[in-house]
Amino acid sequence: MCGILAGRDSRVERVFRVSNTADAVGVERGVFRDRETGVASPGRRAVHYYMDPKDQLRVYNEIDDLGLDVLGYYHSHTHTEARPSPTDVRLATDTTPYYVLVSLQDSGTPAVRAWRITKADPMDETGEVVEVPLD
Repeated sequence: MCGILAGRDSRVERVFRVSNTADAVGVERGVFRDRETGVASPGRRAVHYYMDPKDQLRVYNEIDDLGLDVLGYYHSHTHTEARPSPTDVRLATDTTPYYVLVSLQDSGTPAVRAWRITKADPMDETGEVVEVPLD
């Protein structure tokens, strides 16, 4: 599950789901890496998310047509806590919005947490990750 949060004045008004096409991301693109070795690996929907670029563009256009702003992005972590993974940080090229993570690690009690990812350069591999309270 992944998508885009939109609204006005830092208040989410719409949640847009975007297709996860991680399975179509081949090893040659170097998007995903093995957690242990750091070697490029193919995408797997069970453990990765990758927003379909065409679907993402469709959502951006709809957000623009509605006069809303992109406030953040969301996705689920099926087997880990609701904290940005090293891959999440590496792939976060837009550091102004919130990143909302939903952990399904404990299926009886999903956890939802929001984060800001700050990097000196959007293409940096690492950055500062700060939790934002959800009130």
